[in-house]
Amino acid sequence: MGAVRPEGCAVADNRKETSMPSYKHPGVYIEEIPSGAKPIEGVSTSVAALVGHAKAGPIGEPTLVHSWDEYRAAFGEIASEQDHLGLAAFNFFLNGGRDAYIARLAQGALNASLPANTIPGRAGGSANATNVLAMTAKSAGLWGNALRARVTASDGLRFDLEISRWDGEMDGTNEVTSVLEKFANLSMDTSDPGYVLTVVNGGSRQVTVDLSSQVKAAPATFYEKATSVSGDLSTMGWPSVTAGMTLSLNIDNLGIKTITLGAAPGGTYDTGLEVAAEIQTRVRALGEAYATFTCAFAANVLTLTSGVDGANSSVLVRPGALATLLKLGKGAGGTEQHGTRDVVPRLMAAAAALTGGDDGNLPGSADYIALFNKLKKVRDVNILLLPGESMAKDGTGNPCIDAAIAHCEAMANRMLLVDPPVNVELDQAEKVSALGLTTSTYAALYYPWVKMANPFYNRDTNPTVPRTLTVAPSPFAAGIWARTDGTRGVWKAPAGVEASVRGVAGLEFTVEDGEQEQLDPEGVNCLRKLPSFGAVLWGTRTLSTKANPEWRYVPVRRTALYIQSSIYNGIQWAVFEPNDHRLWSSLRTNVGAFMDGLFRAGAFQGQKASDAYFVRCGLGDTMTQDDIDRGQVIAIVGFAPLKPAEFVIVRIQQKVGQS
Repeated sequence: MGAVRPEGCAVADNRKETSMPSYKHPGVYIEEIPSGAKPIEGVSTSVAALVGHAKAGPIGEPTLVHSWDEYRAAFGEIASEQDHLGLAAFNFFLNGGRDAYIARLAQGALNASLPANTIPGRAGGSANATNVLAMTAKSAGLWGNALRARVTASDGLRFDLEISRWDGEMDGTNEVTSVLEKFANLSMDTSDPGYVLTVVNGGSRQVTVDLSSQVKAAPATFYEKATSVSGDLSTMGWPSVTAGMTLSLNIDNLGIKTITLGAAPGGTYDTGLEVAAEIQTRVRALGEAYATFTCAFAANVLTLTSGVDGANSSVLVRPGALATLLKLGKGAGGTEQHGTRDVVPRLMAAAAALTGGDDGNLPGSADYIALFNKLKKVRDVNILLLPGESMAKDGTGNPCIDAAIAHCEAMANRMLLVDPPVNVELDQAEKVSALGLTTSTYAALYYPWVKMANPFYNRDTNPTVPRTLTVAPSPFAAGIWARTDGTRGVWKAPAGVEASVRGVAGLEFTVEDGEQEQLDPEGVNCLRKLPSFGAVLWGTRTLSTKANPEWRYVPVRRTALYIQSSIYNGIQWAVFEPNDHRLWSSLRTNVGAFMDGLFRAGAFQGQKASDAYFVRCGLGDTMTQDDIDRGQVIAIVGFAPLKPAEFVIVRIQQKVGQS
């Protein structure tokens, strides 16, 4: 019987017709065939990238964070009133931002230096007073100079490590520190689950740890074969050791193994030499890894020696009847021994301060360009901010901003929010023109700067610090962009009474209707304080308002970027498919379904879908045979964007009474 197609299963894009199934016996065959539906998912529209100088965090590597708490964990608290990156991140998340790549820059990338210090070995060991561990702050900067490291407990085999921070307060001659992290039961044994490098480097947000240069340069000086020695067996009655008795050991951290003694050569064990030989034979029989293990008897003691020389060399005898009889094991006269015992850090009365940290110089345009090259690989970024960089007052431009605009235009999926110069009132169109602003469709500017509560003001301890701090407006606007995208969609202008600005204590300059009449035509978006609504964004134009009025509005530009990026990601499956009518039909269907979804969500003008958008793809329409011969399939997508109602006009007429 032939294939049966389930009711309602489409066959528009069946790419498997050349692979014919083989029917071997009479019966009903059920087969699944592709429907041709490949839904296009909309990309995120509100992922920001904040690029600038900071006091902590990885340098030159974009780091994704999802909240202010995550920012603080990776880059620290706001360091000062000049910490533009920290202040920008705070205001971005406060105003509705959700996802942001944070990129910390320093001039020359490695110009900033890492705070570091070392920890000496335990007293009495061959590494006494020799450094065995090297501590380094997680990232470069002065912030790490406040870190302190201290070994708080040590039994000669394991130790505890505490990382704290000094905030500058003293108690007499002692620093007052706050504990940030604790790591317990650490080991210098590379095969131990508590190996210090694995535990600390995997769990610390403050420091990284490594073996000191002395230990790495001459490990044989510090590591040795571990030995476990019994107590004095001069009064031992050897016949009490009998066949069938067991001994549990952990040699070289290979795991606990139990050996069983066999019969003595003469029927009974008469000497320590016979017992030592039997133990050695039984341990070596465990496998090749134990081939060099030895057990010797001399001077009335048994000596069990590990088979390796190094960090994982260890001999541990577990408690048991035979261990007690032979005075081996913890609490039974013997001791656990490790080859690492001479490189275990010593117990420290005072913490070691990390030193040598430096923030590095402010980044230049070359550092920004290098970072933008890395951001090319992060395709989900939609909003770009440069905290600490604003337009020059004298109109000489800013090479960092120029590089950012070039990056946005090259990527064609993100926009730059530009900050005006601080302390410059833009109340006339001529003043805006004097700044020499870009006319790129990928840039928007917000004015004026914003006053926020100063996080460093304290009435009791810092009464001379100003109550407010003047900060750039772009992070506030970027957060509102993200907030509006989430509640209304990217096609809704991020402005109006819904676009309330959070965390505002005031504005640097007051914008009234007269000033805005001058600024709107220049593409400057204003922050204004309105009665009953507070501080709001009151403008939604790009800086191409005059140069390219087709892209005058921010939501029109961003909607186009959203459609482009979504379709780009959603039709990758079409590459290398046969370039025929079936592919063209599938593209029209899938892209059309995506556009129809946007139309139904209210993203376009028009009462009917045919008025709102079109999708074309076909021979004689969007392609010629020559295009097909060159391996090209061309689809054209058009849409009627929603434009914001900037000017709401209500005409009022007096009704004349009729007699």
